Amino acid sequence: MEQQNNTMALVSMVLGIASIVLSCCCCIGVVPAGLAVIFACLSRVEEHFTSQAKTGLITGMIGLVMAPVMGLILIVMLGLGSGNAWY
Repeated sequence: MEQQNNTMALVSMVLGIASIVLSCCCCIGVVPAGLAVIFACLSRVEEHFTSQAKTGLITGMIGLVMAPVMGLILIVMLGLGSGNAWY
């Protein structure tokens, strides 16, 4: 059981890092971020998180925040760039 929890914590950490990297691709980073948070919560051992699980949880939460913000920035920039005005 301990090995399975360690594997889930490692998967959570990898998905959390991937969510931060993929957050610049509109909202693609939301999926790995959500999975990172879920796997981090599932990997708890006796109400304690391992360091990998904590890293996965934190990076997953950062990815959940960054992905919609980056998507909004992309939409705003595309909207401002579509004007005909030359500055």
